[in-house]
Amino acid sequence: MRKLSILLVLFLLITAKPVVHGMESDEMIDLANFTISNGIPIESWQVTMKESVTAEQAERQLDKMKNGSFVTRSEDGNAIKYLLREDAKHNALQVSYTIVIPKDTTIKSEIIVIIEGTKWNEEIEGNYLSKKREIVEKYLTETSKTFACLTTDFSGIMESDVLVEEIISYFDLRHIKTQFDTVKNSTHKKIVYGYTDLWKENFIIDDAPLNLQLAIATNEKEELKYTIGTPILIHEY
Repeated sequence: MRKLSILLVLFLLITAKPVVHGMESDEMIDLANFTISNGIPIESWQVTMKESVTAEQAERQLDKMKNGSFVTRSEDGNAIKYLLREDAKHNALQVSYTIVIPKDTTIKSEIIVIIEGTKWNEEIEGNYLSKKREIVEKYLTETSKTFACLTTDFSGIMESDVLVEEIISYFDLRHIKTQFDTVKNSTHKKIVYGYTDLWKENFIIDDAPLNLQLAIATNEKEELKYTIGTPILIHEY
């Protein structure tokens, strides 16, 4: 997912989370429902939850997370990093936790939780929501931020322009911007940005809010593959 993460590095402006039919919209479920409704096979999906905390809070959460998880510790000149993975897959989900404690005490520590998988159906959706709720209750607070990313298999089901129109309609996308990749041998031929009222985070470019990014790629058979997600700000320590 690292290459895809680089595509999604964007600055955030946090706004109030919209409520749809009395419930908060979940980005991952919205992305999966769109993909499945168009008959496009999902290759992988990932949800990242991030929160900045004090070093003391990070250490307390680390102690709580250690039960039932395999822990790896690494250190460099900038920070101490702990990676924890749950012992087994949780109902087709893989869950990992990263705690980063910078050595510069003026910089806040960070808790990063990743839930990911390679399949999606109603049962997995229920397990995902249950696991996400459990993580938020145990380790995070209401100030945490959630980001979602989904990648499809190569598919000849839909043309690129048709896909973009479907996404615009499905998410009621506004403030649409399109970039074309002219780099030779690049797999990503088009990147589309837009804004939907459904989701919490957004960033501002040219005075317009944006919070959805679509990267479209084709293979030698001109089959379509896309990565669609919400923007994420990545800290490198």
